[in-house]
Amino acid sequence: MTTNQLQHHIQHRFGRLATRYPGLVHWLAERLTTEHFRGLPFTVLAGLLVVNVMVLSEIAENLVNTEPMVRVDHGFTQWLFRERSTSISQLLYALTWLGSAYVTVALTLVGSLVLYRQKKGRNIIILWILMAGVGLFVQVGKRTFIRARPTEVAYYTESGYSFPSGHSATAMTLYGLLGYWLVRGRRRIRNRWLVGLSAVGLILVVGFSRIYLGVHFLSDVLGGYLLGACWLIVGIVLTEWQRTSHSANIG
Repeated sequence: MTTNQLQHHIQHRFGRLATRYPGLVHWLAERLTTEHFRGLPFTVLAGLLVVNVMVLSEIAENLVNTEPMVRVDHGFTQWLFRERSTSISQLLYALTWLGSAYVTVALTLVGSLVLYRQKKGRNIIILWILMAGVGLFVQVGKRTFIRARPTEVAYYTESGYSFPSGHSATAMTLYGLLGYWLVRGRRRIRNRWLVGLSAVGLILVVGFSRIYLGVHFLSDVLGGYLLGACWLIVGIVLTEWQRTSHSANIG
């Protein structure tokens, strides 16, 4: 629905109020239109960003106040520890490196090279902004909450604090952004749904591996996902914004 159609619809439904506040009506129409990215798509993404921040704040508050979530964390960790098998542990130990700093930096460099060859300099900037941002916020979170890891059940020794999970946050941001670019940027790509599911699968595997291997609690991974999702939303907004501005400049 176009902005003008929405504006007329709001005026018809709210009558006197719409006549009295035409500026508000126009603003609402702009936020709800599907005519361009700055309308409903941006409104939905902004809403998701607010929800993510609120839920992340609630999880963090529960950790600080040692509320029931802490009991859920320990119960879930102990249950996975009792059910742990050597073969699955070895597999997840290999897969968990997909969220490590080494693989993240390597993929960011490779992605930057590919984008450079495709002459997508703005996407390179977006990629580095997101990876630097999520890395910085993970470290700030760890040093703010200073949560100890579940070392008594750890499959291997991991340094640093526990909340939020850096692997989970990085996987959400990096694989989410790369998956979005592949699905969104190549309209002729076959089985786009498979690309999307692969990105989601990588994100979930990395997060679950952190809990299964006993180096993070459940809420650490959820916190990492939410933090990573916030940066992913920022990346999507920046991507669509520069795409819109680029199209406008060409037009």
